[in-house]
Amino acid sequence: MNNQSKPQVVEQLREYLQAIVAVMKQSKKETSKYSGFQELILDYGRFMEPKPLPKNIKRGQPRSCYYNCQQLALKHSNLTYVEGFAIAADVSFPLAHAWLLSPDGYALDPTWETSGNCYLGIPFSTQWVKSVVKLRTQQGHADILSIFEGNYLEDFSLLKDGFTT
Repeated sequence: MNNQSKPQVVEQLREYLQAIVAVMKQSKKETSKYSGFQELILDYGRFMEPKPLPKNIKRGQPRSCYYNCQQLALKHSNLTYVEGFAIAADVSFPLAHAWLLSPDGYALDPTWETSGNCYLGIPFSTQWVKSVVKLRTQQGHADILSIFEGNYLEDFSLLKDGFTT
């Protein structure tokens, strides 16, 4: 784990996102509740401990985390799609990423060869993800699978309002 303890890695991820938020707040639009998705994730996200993939879940294509996880969440009703930031085992900085939340609360990563060291993200209901992807497909944007990165297609609704949960 890059010679760092789990609490150190968690704190590294939190501090990284807080630093980005501090810079982004300087140019935040007054009509938005959040300066960026980093702030939204710090507000709504939760840390998840990784667990190896169960034998009944096949690893997906490298660098296709959004697709891999959306397909598996649709196929396995007990898994929840999650987007956020993670620190890979062989990388020393956080990456925008998607993974799955197991029924017992663990991060399952069907994209990375080795589970990451730290995951911070927001779980989304499968029905909601399905509706967003369907709408984007109808609008000719089927290739934009990340909920956050593609939210400009929904006029940055998540930054403007957050979640109404």
